[in-house]
Amino acid sequence: MTINAVILFLSVAVPGLLMIRMGTFNEKRINYFLVFAGAYLFSMTVIHLIPDLFLSDEDPFNLGLYILIGFFIQKVLENFSNGVEHGHFHAHGSYSIPYLLIALGLHSFLEGSIMTDSIHSNHLPDSVYSHGSSPKILLGIVMHKIPAAFALMALLLSQIKKKSKAVLLLLIFALASPLGLLFSEFFGHSELLAERYMIIFFAIVAGSFLQISTTIFIESDPHHKLNWRRFSISILGALAAVLAQLSF
Repeated sequence: MTINAVILFLSVAVPGLLMIRMGTFNEKRINYFLVFAGAYLFSMTVIHLIPDLFLSDEDPFNLGLYILIGFFIQKVLENFSNGVEHGHFHAHGSYSIPYLLIALGLHSFLEGSIMTDSIHSNHLPDSVYSHGSSPKILLGIVMHKIPAAFALMALLLSQIKKKSKAVLLLLIFALASPLGLLFSEFFGHSELLAERYMIIFFAIVAGSFLQISTTIFIESDPHHKLNWRRFSISILGALAAVLAQLSF
């Protein structure tokens, strides 16, 4: 858990600090990486997170509702984050830094919370659970966070004159996912919160993952024309998720 928390922190801190040295943010350079990460995250949600949830004792209809709720909650958060979590940044846009950081922080907290294996081990057979879910979920989250960290730091540098303040805000944001992981580990292993509520919470997070990943797909082809290069990269991202599911 400690190693995962450190990796989650560094996946934001390192790209964000590199952004200071780079000086400029070119969204086109990371477009294909975004497509790959979005395809991986979408596929991992479909083939791992959601099936895992439906192995629990929770009513399937209710689980579906919670996944939908998570989808629309993330849509609301996106209204305040202006798509920074998707690696987008508009140099001349109007941003409310406090609202943006709160929205991104909540989004990252939810991401980190699903990293725990504590809840899954309660209802998965040992043969399925032998390797846990953290490594393959961690990979998807890290790939998703890297472009978001670049975009966030570029935005902060354009809106805030003091670099030291921008770095401080970046590092505070970087703590959100590790805190989410600690939260879910604590409540997953304690008796303070019933397992049912953790499953509901995870279903909401799975819904938010669906919203994030599908939005990346839509934004990568805004004219709804099939770009064979992006499509091929999407297939590679999906295959990577399938291989990770079969290997870990």
